[in-house]
Amino acid sequence: MIARARAVLAAAFIVGIVIVATEFPLGQLMRGRAAMAHATVQLTTLEAQNRALAAQVASLHQPSTIARIAHAEYGLVGKGERSVVVLPAPRNDAGAGGPLRATTVPRSDLVPTDAIVSGTPASPVKRAGFWSRLLQRLEFWKAVP
Repeated sequence: MIARARAVLAAAFIVGIVIVATEFPLGQLMRGRAAMAHATVQLTTLEAQNRALAAQVASLHQPSTIARIAHAEYGLVGKGERSVVVLPAPRNDAGAGGPLRATTVPRSDLVPTDAIVSGTPASPVKRAGFWSRLLQRLEFWKAVP
């Protein structure tokens, strides 16, 4: 009788293991744990990026940061400051200078601060009409092959 009870108990244990193995596959559990670990790492990375971006947004509200970006990216200057553009000296080499070697800046494009660079006082330029200015701006198409 004890042997029979042990056999029934062993059979019940084996049936239980089979049921657990079929209902809860071990491989799926392991893949789920790996996916969860990957998602945790990704979440940590995204939270760090979020903190860095939040710090960047906070710094963009500071006047010093705005002034630095305005100066570096757009060439703007503050009140009382003067912007000076230093141009390279003209080259006399026949083949050197690149495709823009013979290009000159039209007088109409000069602004009063250019007089500082060129040394000549800027004279007021009579503004041409809309269509003549448009055609003058489109002249670069002539140089395109």
